[in-house]
Amino acid sequence: MRVFDEPATAPRMLLLNEVRFDPDWIFQLDRPLFLLPGDQVAMDEGRLVVRRAAGEVEHPSGEREPWCWRQRLV
Repeated sequence: MRVFDEPATAPRMLLLNEVRFDPDWIFQLDRPLFLLPGDQVAMDEGRLVVRRAAGEVEHPSGEREPWCWRQRLV
């Protein structure tokens, strides 16, 4: 999922393995993340925050890394 504005709201059900924050960062999830319509995704102090439409807040585990096309094309 590519995020342009924070928080980003899921328009439909999504299964994510990474979240890319423009322009230079990507958050690699340790395990896939399932989003329902209305769930919001944002970064807070280097951690991924998921605010569920039902009101719960989650902090999925993973790593924030610099995004580099050169590394992706190898």
